[in-house]
Amino acid sequence: IPLFGAKTIGRRSPDGPVLSKAEFVEKVRQSNQACHDGDFHTAIVLYNEALAVDPQNCILYSNRSAAYMKIQQYDKALDDAIKARLLNPKWPKVEISFTFAESFLC
Repeated sequence: IPLFGAKTIGRRSPDGPVLSKAEFVEKVRQSNQACHDGDFHTAIVLYNEALAVDPQNCILYSNRSAAYMKIQQYDKALDDAIKARLLNPKWPKVEISFTFAESFLC
């Protein structure tokens, strides 16, 4: 079972660093906590770092999409929702993110 949607933990992505499973989990925990605390800019930075390790992680794209929506960067939110949808088209949460972000751009 993938961890938080992860496919490449512990391996270097083409452009990203190597993190251990524990380091990756901590990065995800910190990013989620930042969102919970309303610190969306920090959350985005942390999601960026986690995505550098696992660029195929639909959950991270979806969560970053939500953070972008909170700071009214709807174009970036939609881009991330599209990426998450391409990675996992059957995941219901991504449809919500996609529809919400798209509604602000229309």
